[in-house]
Parts: sequence; C-alpha cells; structure tokens
Amino acid sequence: MVVRLPHANMVVDPRTDDDEGEFSFSVNGRILTITRTDEDEDRGWPGWDYVLYLRAYLPTEDIPDFTSTVYTYWGLGGEYAPRDTTKAIFHPSVATIQQSAFYDCKSLVRVTIPDTVTHIEDDAFECCVSLKSIRLPRNLVSISAGAFYGCRSLQSVFLPPTVTHIGNGAFRGCASLRFCNLPATIERRGIMIFPGCDQLLTTVKYEYDGNGNILRVDEVHQWLMQRYASLPCHQACFSTSVSPLTIEGCFQEHGIELTVEVDEYQMTALHILFANPHVTGDCIRAYLQLAPEAAEQQDSHGMTPFQYLCRNDITLFLEDRSFSSLMALWYSCMPPQTNTQDNPVVRLDGMMDNMMEGWIRTNLITFYEYVYYVLALRELRSNTCLDVAITESENEESTD
Repeated sequence: MVVRLPHANMVVDPRTDDDEGEFSFSVNGRILTITRTDEDEDRGWPGWDYVLYLRAYLPTEDIPDFTSTVYTYWGLGGEYAPRDTTKAIFHPSVATIQQSAFYDCKSLVRVTIPDTVTHIEDDAFECCVSLKSIRLPRNLVSISAGAFYGCRSLQSVFLPPTVTHIGNGAFRGCASLRFCNLPATIERRGIMIFPGCDQLLTTVKYEYDGNGNILRVDEVHQWLMQRYASLPCHQACFSTSVSPLTIEGCFQEHGIELTVEVDEYQMTALHILFANPHVTGDCIRAYLQLAPEAAEQQDSHGMTPFQYLCRNDITLFLEDRSFSSLMALWYSCMPPQTNTQDNPVVRLDGMMDNMMEGWIRTNLITFYEYVYYVLALRELRSNTCLDVAITESENEESTD
C-alpha cells in the first residue's frame, strides 16, 4: 500500500493500534510504502480490509523513542494508543480524549490527566484492565458513556465539581471501585453509571428485578452526591482542590476533634486524603501536624491511611524519593516514646514490612523499589533508635 505524505522524508512511528497484524514501512521522499509482512489467514495472502492509523513526524521535530512503551497522546481524531502502552503522556494542547483512545491498553496502570482536558469521550479507557488509579483533571466537564467500562482494577475516582455530565455505564464493570463521589453540579447523568461495581462503598445498593433490570438507581446516585454532607472535613479531603489551607481552615472552623471522626466505614478524613490522587505532601503535612495519631487508625477493613496511600501510589512515592521523607515526617510528628512496645515507629515498621512482602508477591512493586525502601527505612530506623537512646540516657541522668 502506498500513501502520499504531506511533507518529504517524514519519520513514521511504526507502532499501530492493531495487535493482530505485522507491518513494515519505508519512506522515499513523500511516498510512504506500507507492507503487511504476516499472512492473513482469512485470505491466504498479505493484505487487510480495515483502517490503519499511523503517526508521522517532521525531521525537525522531537521524535520519540518508538521502542518505548511510553506514549504521548495528542488528542487527534482516530488516534489510538498502542496496546502495549504502560505510561501515557498528554500533550499540552489536548482538550478532549477521543473515543477509544486508550482502548484495551492492558498494561496501563496509572494515568494522570492534565487540567487542560475538559472532555473524556465514549470508551476512552475501555478494557484497561490493569488501570488502578487515575487523576482526573480539575476542569473536567464531561465523561461520556463507557469511558472506563471494564477497568476492573480501578479503585477510586475523585470527580471535580466542574463535571456536569456523566454518560451511561461510564464506570460499568469497575469491579474493584470502592471510592467515588458524584458532584452536585451534575446536570445530566446516565441511567446506570456504576453497574457491576459491587465493591462500591455505599449504604444504598443497586437492586435487580427478575428481568435483570437495575433498581434504586436514583437512590444510589443521590447518596453519592450527599455522602459527606454532614462530615465537612471528609468532604474537604475528598475535594480535587484540597490544599493545606482548606484542611487547616476546616479543622479551625469545625474543631480539631474532627481529625479522628469516622464515617459509616470507620474511615477518618485522613483515609480519604491518602486515597485522593490530588493530594500533595503539604496537604499530608498539614493534617499530620494537627493529628499524627490519625495515621494509625484502622477502618472497617483493617486498613490504615498509610496503607491506602501506599496501595494507590506506591510507585509514585518511591520513584520521586518522597516516601521516606513522608515516613520521617510522621515519625517527627509523633510524641517521643521510649517504650519500644508502645513506640508507634516500631508498630509502623512491622506493618510496613508485612505490606512490602505482600507487594512483592503481587508484583505491585519491583525488587529495585523494594531495595530502595529497605535502605530508606533502615536510615529512618537508625535515626529513630538514636533519638530514643538519647532520650533514655537523659532520663537516666536526671534520675541520678
């Protein structure tokens, strides 16, 4: 097949959205020759009867590494990310993620969508079965039908108050989804937004009649829109615009005792904050300085806030080397205790060791990340032990 390019000597990205055929490409001036190199079983000869999408670059442009599984998305019509994409980068010009843009990208685990994006079209992330967490843009307006259909590993969705439309079945089949809110600003919503989301934390559940029709849909949606109406600090920590100022202001207005107040699932506002993909280190610092003891409180599933933080974004915190500094912050906020059995550092060390073993077994972290964690924690332990030893020495001197 021969195609005429808009410019001479363009560099063609050999990656395609097609995972069933194999192709070779050659460029001569403005002529692109595409050859299918595998055998078409249906016809018995190399060929195809469908549309093939390719990207071509000018020689003067920044040309990406075509062997990489990191994909830069430009928001073009008919643009589909390669199926082996493990990380998505969005060009600053992208305002809309087009239909089926990341369809069936089974290796995509985490996605951060920039605030320039306002629309996510139909089936944009359909069947991204490994997608665990997604940071939605703060200016998002609409999520179309089936946008996250079949994202069975997705654990939480924090929707900004700018969202006015969510399409039918937008989160259908997200079997691991536990956290979600519905902004009161929604003007149009699909009949069934969350079918097949059996882990969703709601006191009101979908019900089904004898014909398989879903009942109590409006009740579930209303509950999600009002879930934290009576818990202002939980509501502040669920916000996509959460900041140290909003956290400090909330506790000043409503009382410091709200730092350990729990919802119907025994979750504090810190649990919610640590699950929020928009959280920053400054937000965590502001909360922990007010109530460091909240970091140890367990919810109805036996999970502490740190476990939510590590489960949702462990790779992020290890890669940017802020994980150990975050742990050090928590240590520094805790009151000094010399009794090792009551020392929260000792308790946390044991908890983290157990979690790390589980992460290694389930491939949530790599061996390299585990080694980095051990080295970082060893340094923290030595510093903590030194502090405890100094404190005990001072106590002995005062006793004498």
